[in-house]
Amino acid sequence: MRNKFIIILLILFTAAGLHAQTGDHPIRIADSLTVQEKTNRHTVLLRSELDSLIKQYNLAQQPVIIKDAPEETKNDNSIYMFVVLGAVLLLSVWLLYLFYVHQKKFSKAIAALKLQSQHSTSFFNSADMSKIKLGEKSQLPNGKKLTPQALERKINDLNVEMTKLTKENESLARVIKEYNGIQHEFDSLKHGISKAYKVKNYPGYDKEKTDMSALQAVLDTENAVANYAYEKFLKPILVITDENKNNPAKINDEDSQKLLELLISLSLLYIEYLYLRVNDLAIGGKMVERLESLSKGKDPDTSLLKKLNMEHGSRALVLRMILDKTTKQRLSYPVFDETNLNQ
Repeated sequence: MRNKFIIILLILFTAAGLHAQTGDHPIRIADSLTVQEKTNRHTVLLRSELDSLIKQYNLAQQPVIIKDAPEETKNDNSIYMFVVLGAVLLLSVWLLYLFYVHQKKFSKAIAALKLQSQHSTSFFNSADMSKIKLGEKSQLPNGKKLTPQALERKINDLNVEMTKLTKENESLARVIKEYNGIQHEFDSLKHGISKAYKVKNYPGYDKEKTDMSALQAVLDTENAVANYAYEKFLKPILVITDENKNNPAKINDEDSQKLLELLISLSLLYIEYLYLRVNDLAIGGKMVERLESLSKGKDPDTSLLKKLNMEHGSRALVLRMILDKTTKQRLSYPVFDETNLNQ
């Protein structure tokens, strides 16, 4: 609107100037001009010329940009406050609900405990269990019922007793567990000994006794045989070898014969002892009695042995003929295959 007003003023001033120059000829605007008007056009303007003037004027004018004042932004935190308040309210409601549920469960537990205590009290009274004392009597001397305080003390005593019994039960469970482990180890040991030794053929075995007695008899026999072999044979062998170890080539004939005799006797003792351990060897005769006598430090009773038969072949005869070649007539342990090798 302002631009149009300025244009109109410009046109009026122009018209006034033209009027002053041309006199009485008015200024007019036409779309086209005749030949005469083109020659003498003082007060005539083409519309295109006017448009060009208006356009040129508009380009010369700088448009005024009116900036809108920025709206003040309000920092409204009320919505956040409502959210926080809502969350706090919900949390409070949830806590109240949990407290109500917990209180309800606690009341039920107390009621059940009181009912159980009443049943227990009535049971003790009906069974006349006066020997069990858990603090106070179930009734007062005047026949009145227990007060809540007395009942609570009685319940506490029962809880203490229950805790004590629980601990004792746990201790017993640990003892049973240890016992089961020991029993398993003992069973494994018993199986191993039964596999390695002929337990039922050992001296002192009694089927009416426990397995522990049989195993103890095996250990006693083992110890007796080992001690007898050491004292009667191995120890003298070590003595002879120690005396001649500095000059073994000069050992005398007596020590040589004694050493050889001890080695043969020790081998015969161990051979007979193997009958108690090797399944392929069958125990017979007085073998068990002879091994039992070793625990007492006694030599084998030759009267209980078979005499060597020189007419019929046997294992003992083969061994005796080999001993004759070595001029060994007497042995400390002359037993082989239930036969006396000393003629």
